[in-house]
Order: sequence, then C-alpha cells, then structure tokens
Amino acid sequence: GRLKLSQVTLRSATSLRQNRMAEHKDFVARIVGAASQGAVGAVVAAGLSAVTEPIVNSVLVKRVSLSEALEELDPDRVKRFLKTTLATNFIKFPFFEVTNIIMQGVELPPSARGAALGTVFCTTTLPITNYRFRKSMDLPITAKSLYQAYLPTVLRDILYGIVRNKVMALMVSLNPAAAGTNVGRFTNMFVTVMAACVLSAPGNELRGFCLQPADRRQSMSDFFKPVKFVRSTSVGALIMAVSLGVGTLATPQVERLWGALREYLKKSPLGYLLLALFAVQWALDARRHAQVFEALLGPESVAQPGASGSGASPGNANAKAAPVPQDNSRRANYS
Repeated sequence: GRLKLSQVTLRSATSLRQNRMAEHKDFVARIVGAASQGAVGAVVAAGLSAVTEPIVNSVLVKRVSLSEALEELDPDRVKRFLKTTLATNFIKFPFFEVTNIIMQGVELPPSARGAALGTVFCTTTLPITNYRFRKSMDLPITAKSLYQAYLPTVLRDILYGIVRNKVMALMVSLNPAAAGTNVGRFTNMFVTVMAACVLSAPGNELRGFCLQPADRRQSMSDFFKPVKFVRSTSVGALIMAVSLGVGTLATPQVERLWGALREYLKKSPLGYLLLALFAVQWALDARRHAQVFEALLGPESVAQPGASGSGASPGNANAKAAPVPQDNSRRANYS
C-alpha cells in the first residue's frame, strides 16, 4: 500500500513539474512574441511618424495649410527625425507589449490591471518621451524636465491600459475562431488600439497643454479646440493602430522561430557560442563600416548628416531656412 502511494505521489510530482516547465516555456514564448510585435510596430510607427509629424507640426506651429505643409516636407528632415523615432520606439513599444503580457499573469480585475500597466509604463518611459520632445523642440534638458507633465501623462496611459485590456477581451470573445488568423489578429489589434487611443485622448490633450513652450503658450480657449483635438488624435491613433496591427502578423512566425531555435540549442549547446560569435562579428562590422564612412566623407559630414540640404550656413545664399523646431506637445505618443 505504501509502495503504491509513493508511486502515485512520484507520478503526481513529475506531472506537476512537467506542467510547470511547459507553462514556463509558453510564457517565455509569449514574451518573445510580444517583444517582436512591439519591435515590428516600432519600425512601422517610426516610418509613419517621421513623415506625418513634420506635416502635423507645421500645421499646428506655423499655422500653414495642409498643402503648404506638404510642399515644405524635406526628405533630409524626415531622415533625421527617423533616427529619433526609431531609437525611442524600439524602447517603448516592446517594453509596453512585454509588460502587458507580464501583467496578464497578475491576479487583478481588468481595470486594476490596466491601471497598473499604465502607471508602470508611464513612470518608466516618461523620461524617454520627454527627452524626445525637448530635443525636437530644442529646449534645455534638466532632471526636472524629464518628468514634466507626469500626472496628465500617467492619466493618459492608465486610460489607455484599461481600455486596451477591456476592448481586446471583447474583440476576442466576439469571434474566438477568427482571433487565431492573420486577418483576425490585425482587426482585433487595430480596433483595440484605435479605441484605446481615442478614449485616452483627453489625457493626451492635457499633457500637450502642460508641455507648451513658454514663448508660444496658448490659452486654454485657444488650445482646446475640437478641430485640433480631432486632427492630433486621428493621426496618432491611426499610426498606433496600423503599427501594432502589422506587428501582430509577425508574432506567430517569431514564436515558431523561437521554438525551433530553443530546441536546436537544447540539442546543440555549441549554438550558444555561435550566436555569441555572430553578435561580436556584427558589432565589429558595424564599427568598421562607421569608420570607413567617416574616412570617406569626413567627420563634419558624419556629425551633421544632411546638413547641406536643410540648414542655412554662412556664405550659402541659396541655403534653405532652418526648419521650425517640431512641436510634439499635441502628438499622441501612446506607447
């Protein structure tokens, strides 16, 4: 009797350990998938933002028409701003998606989970967001300015987190079978992000009002106007929805690739060394290419890419006027 009891106990313990290992593998795969979704979304959003933000900012700051803003769009300016959007998006997008997956494992009501997600995300990434804003506006950067407009920003991110959790659950429940297809994944994410961006837009508008530069500060009656609200919200929401919708299409492929890589490394531990050598080789190649580029073009050209086509310089009568600093105070940086 004791022998049978011991065998049953041993089988139960083994089964429990195997279940935990399977759950751990599934959790890691979900983390990798979420990070890949954020990374793809970051690239798409950076490309869209690099083109649309200069246009929107010209309309808002210089008060020109849309056609004039399109005529003023400078390819060199777009390229320079693309570097900024890529760098910041590659941090913020994957971080939000991974944090969202982690928070789903916390036993909290959906609203509380969304509020916690928004608070953690805002508190962690607000310095990055404000650094990008102040750099684009050519404003001085201090330790205090990195957490400027914290309350309206955390309000925006809390609303975004709550709405996103609730709407995504609703979209999946409407058609669970379609949620596993590419069309279903894209549609669910697109609708969810659009709803989250629109419903959290009041917090974003309040943040924009608090971030106004002192020399161009508008009164509340001038700043909070329906036309401006619709314009800034629609552009930001569309960029976010399209970016993360496209990102969801890459998630299954990355999860399958991660599973195959994990099985390969389990069977061939030498693969870890090969990956490390590949990373070192990639870093050395990037450094060597940068040195060759600098030797060919000179240090001044490398330090100021595209300067000859976008900024005025002494002795150049045909140089274009320097672009107006970009005002991102009304830009919808939801994640």
